[in-house]
Amino acid sequence: MAQKTALKNSLITDIAVCAVWSLFVLVVTGCDLALMGPLQIVILLAGFAGFAFLIIKNGGSNKEARIAAIISILAIAVRTFYVLYTGAQQRQHDMGEFETFHEYNYHAEYIEYLLNNHRLLDEDITKHWQFYHPPLQHIICAVFFGIYRSIAPGFAHNWDALQSLSLFYSLVTLAVAKRFTELWKMSPKAKTLAYITFAFHPQLIVFSGALNNDPLSVMFAAAALYLAIVWYNDEKKPFLKLMGISLCVGLGMMAKLSAGIIAVPIGFLMVKAFFESGKKLNLVLWYIVFLMVCAPLGLWYQVRSYVLWKVPFTYVAKPDIILNPGLVIDQPFWKRFLSFGDGVDYNIISETLDSAVFDGDYYRDHTLLALIGYFLLASFTVLVITVFANMIVTWTKERSLMNLVMTILFVSQLASYIYFCFSFPYTCTMSFRYIVPTVIAGAYYTGKSKDLSPNLLSLLTTASVYAFAVISLVFHALIWIKG
Repeated sequence: MAQKTALKNSLITDIAVCAVWSLFVLVVTGCDLALMGPLQIVILLAGFAGFAFLIIKNGGSNKEARIAAIISILAIAVRTFYVLYTGAQQRQHDMGEFETFHEYNYHAEYIEYLLNNHRLLDEDITKHWQFYHPPLQHIICAVFFGIYRSIAPGFAHNWDALQSLSLFYSLVTLAVAKRFTELWKMSPKAKTLAYITFAFHPQLIVFSGALNNDPLSVMFAAAALYLAIVWYNDEKKPFLKLMGISLCVGLGMMAKLSAGIIAVPIGFLMVKAFFESGKKLNLVLWYIVFLMVCAPLGLWYQVRSYVLWKVPFTYVAKPDIILNPGLVIDQPFWKRFLSFGDGVDYNIISETLDSAVFDGDYYRDHTLLALIGYFLLASFTVLVITVFANMIVTWTKERSLMNLVMTILFVSQLASYIYFCFSFPYTCTMSFRYIVPTVIAGAYYTGKSKDLSPNLLSLLTTASVYAFAVISLVFHALIWIKG
């Protein structure tokens, strides 16, 4: 019991530390490299040195703990640097431009509307593109920026400041990922390999500077699954932990409805706990309260949109195919998986792999970045292949609840994504950012390779993970040169 309490306190401490570092970066740098002079650079580096020292000091004294601390330091450093060289209108998805009117269609306008009007847009959301999303991220950004410009009126147009929020979400997700490895029954080396897989994934680095609702929804989804596993493992099945799961699922859906897919593995754990419990009536009552908290949080915006404008609960805005006819995919089912080659932009497998490492950006017109990017994509492709191989090997050698939970996570995310790709047959639909929680399962089966896979597969997995991590780190330390 003492160990569980320590773990809980440690996660809460991690979240507080993530908040302190994100605010420190904002205060010192304004989240903009252009605003930094020599003094700010010295303060930032000194602060990071102190931060790194605390991570090492509190990380543990054994070899694996120190390695994990170094991984965390490097992961935080690359995320912080990415935020500094990436502006509020660089490498973003559907953000538009701040202080530019586009008839209320983009995330930036969504944030500004809430900031200036203190209420939701009272117009049919189907006519305003990104306004169909639930507003949690936009509300947080509006409140945060309102406070920021009140405290620092001289920076009232520095929208890059909002990236301190994205940095916070990204760092909390990283902290939760580290906690996942402590739940997994693996050797210390296996846990290190799993953590590396997560820490340097390009999509999660990009999320540190992304201002749309993806980083927030992924943070809550990861936290919800983590808490669900902790709750299930606790013999007492405490009510407050269950409510924490409910809040995370509901808030994740209030950021982005698709975050609700995480309820599939969580629901499995809840059902299993019910059949194993000797107090089934208590759990039924608790589950009712769970839904009473989760459902209103996650669905109130969809209910509002349906009541006011008869918008379906599962409504997703479609791209403008009149202005962008090249987005439309009109290919048979088999070609979406089996057709490869130059000019093929409709293959779900290749496009998803590409978006996982480049997030839809184009780097082939820069020789150095194109070369590094080639090796980054190649190493990630090998890593993905080994993940599926290791999953098969793990299932043949070990039957465990964690295997089942991670596989349910994997399958539910991929099934939803494939359905989405065919329901909305556009090139922009094929993006890894829609299935980021699969990285958790991928990290798990990568770690399992150390303990269960044949030597050759284990060696290949380890090599691909380290190559992927190092190349990703180098790539994201250099892409600022492209602008």
